Amino acid sequence: MFLRKATRFALSACLLLLVAAVAVPNQEEKKYKDAAEYDLIVKVFGEADATNKLALLDEWSQKYPETDYHLERTKFYLDSYQKIGKMAESVDAAKELLGKVPSDFNARYVITLYSPYLGKSDDQFIAEARKIASEVISGIPTQFATKPDTVTQEQWDEARTLTEVSAHLTIGWCQMQQKDNSGAEKSFTKVLEIDPSRGQVSYWLGQVILGQGDASKYDLAFASFARAAIYDGPNAMPAEGRAQVKDYLDNLIKKYGEESFELYWPMFEEMAKASALATKRIELKSDAERAFEAEQKSRKETPLLWVYKDLKTALTGATGDATWQKLNGALTPKMSLYVVSASPPERPATINLAGEPGGAVEVVLTLENRRRTGVRTGSMLTIDGVAAGLRKEPFRLTLNDGHTF
Repeated sequence: MFLRKATRFALSACLLLLVAAVAVPNQEEKKYKDAAEYDLIVKVFGEADATNKLALLDEWSQKYPETDYHLERTKFYLDSYQKIGKMAESVDAAKELLGKVPSDFNARYVITLYSPYLGKSDDQFIAEARKIASEVISGIPTQFATKPDTVTQEQWDEARTLTEVSAHLTIGWCQMQQKDNSGAEKSFTKVLEIDPSRGQVSYWLGQVILGQGDASKYDLAFASFARAAIYDGPNAMPAEGRAQVKDYLDNLIKKYGEESFELYWPMFEEMAKASALATKRIELKSDAERAFEAEQKSRKETPLLWVYKDLKTALTGATGDATWQKLNGALTPKMSLYVVSASPPERPATINLAGEPGGAVEVVLTLENRRRTGVRTGSMLTIDGVAAGLRKEPFRLTLNDGHTF
């Protein structure tokens, strides 16, 4: 749906490169059949409007299928079809021209430029398009060796760049159709290195990276999708296409979890705004993976807090009753919790504690001896005590004869 619009990118190069006769041919060099053909030839060479020229060319072809000017006529067909945006007809004319002049660079370029946008994907078509696009790349140094006087240096440089981009794009597209995802990744990367504005290519790059099935590279695919979805400058995908890519990417990231989406999307968005290619790697992890890693880190940093957390899990789990029978009346191991409140504040006899900063009271500790100093709310305190009471929902563990450390 969005591919035909992309052909506008390189049309200027196409028209600049095409070389067609611009003056009435010398009668001594080639012979026309009769005066009527000569009149048609003069009209064709003099007509500037592409649509009108096509009508004259059709009349010429019908009345004079054989002509000494078959090469000029084919070039005029090619030129006119391009100017009015008829891609399939342009490719047919280019192939006809190649049949007459096998080395014609412009014919190869037209085939290269339009092949991804014709809706064809049979093996022969793809193989031929890839071969011709490779020939275009090989021919660029020779084709652009000498600039015509009628063309500015800026135009010439732009035409060369567009030609190179189009050739790599078509090769990448062919590789993508052939399931050569690794090769397509290299080709599309080359395109974006030369011309970062190609939104459609960013999307294709994401697809071929994803198609390799290597989870360690998914961040590169996501970065490319983000670029296709966000970039709205010259040569961007249409707004409708960008919205579809954004929804697609959102769903891909959300497979890692809602928290992961909130973490990763801003990273990809920032990178996509800055560059067409990933500027850094992002290790993708699910919510569960990141939670597990955070727990392991916390266990190392606050081991006594996890003594309490593990005890709470045991008391509220499937074997909670058995665990409580063993704990009831016994001294708990040393545990660290967060202070919620203390009574009296100055020299507390009772301290209320929670397993999380700012959490609800989960442990009520009655001290064996009152503290000489108060405790700060929110601070972590290491305690033990004799288990005297348990309520599972909401959780409340009561400890007597407690100590603080």
